Amino acid sequence: MKKSIVTMIAILLVLTTLAFAGCSLLGNATNNLANSAGTEGSSGSASGGSTGTVTNYTNVSKSDLEEALTKYREIAETLSDRVSDLEEAVRQSISVSKANIGAYAVNYVDSVMSISCLESQYQISCQGTGFVITSDGYVITNNHVIYYEDTVYDTENVRRDWFGYSYGTKKVSGVYTSITGFFDSTSQYYNEGNGFTLQFVYRDPAYDLALCKIVQDVPVGTEWKAIPFYDGDVVRGDELLILGNAQGFGLSATSGLVSATGKTFTDYPKLTFIQTDAAINGGNSGGPAINIYGGLIGVVNSKFVSSNIENMGFAIELFKLKEFITAAETNQQITVSYKTVSAPTVATEQQAA
Repeated sequence: MKKSIVTMIAILLVLTTLAFAGCSLLGNATNNLANSAGTEGSSGSASGGSTGTVTNYTNVSKSDLEEALTKYREIAETLSDRVSDLEEAVRQSISVSKANIGAYAVNYVDSVMSISCLESQYQISCQGTGFVITSDGYVITNNHVIYYEDTVYDTENVRRDWFGYSYGTKKVSGVYTSITGFFDSTSQYYNEGNGFTLQFVYRDPAYDLALCKIVQDVPVGTEWKAIPFYDGDVVRGDELLILGNAQGFGLSATSGLVSATGKTFTDYPKLTFIQTDAAINGGNSGGPAINIYGGLIGVVNSKFVSSNIENMGFAIELFKLKEFITAAETNQQITVSYKTVSAPTVATEQQAA
């Protein structure tokens, strides 16, 4: 859609240029017509000095001038109508693009999950977001959502001092033994708050990505509804939509722009990120970043938090997710068949000469 808007603006500029050029050419044509019909005479200067040649228009046919003026007016009216049509088309395209990107917050209620993780042995929990990427139920989220690293009391290390008994501490880590996905209450997959069990499949901390799969069969229909991957370029200024489980309150949507692409950080040397000004909050980790065509362009990862920083969130770029999926397929001997979506082709209408 962005390409169609740019194309229409370019056509608008061309037509405007042609309008000015048409006025100039018509004016020249009128002068040539008058010159060919006129006579030349001599006239002295006001000071009585050198003389010059002056074109006499008195012999130009009135009907010829009226015909030329009529044609000029017809051209001007035609160009004005086409410019107005193009301006309206541009306004409608911009309006439609804004409406469309917000509509995906509703369209993808069957694709985005609020993820809740629990390690009962240590009473450690986490909340985040995941989303379905294949019709057979593969789900993408962040590694830091389904993998814990924490310091807990070591119940096997009991110490006694003057104040009584105390426990030592130890560092623990691992994939949560309980990973559950919950669809929004407006989803056809809503399960009265019971959720769906997610089986851990593969993770890579270097990519901060994890692949899980829904254990249960799809409750409605025969296929899970997946978010397609966008097959196209992502550039600064593109609109995007963030969907996720912000602060653990369930599915929510925020929107913004692609502030930059190709951002890198020392914490993840293998990754590149999309920077966005869309609001990102705790719980959004692992959620999808979607463009105006409904295609996935990134996976929400993090944001900068500081008193002097505003609206600097980051999503892992799509081609890095594809690299991760390829590694998962090789490592686990599985097939992850995601779908793609592209920007619509701009249709042009040929005008008769």
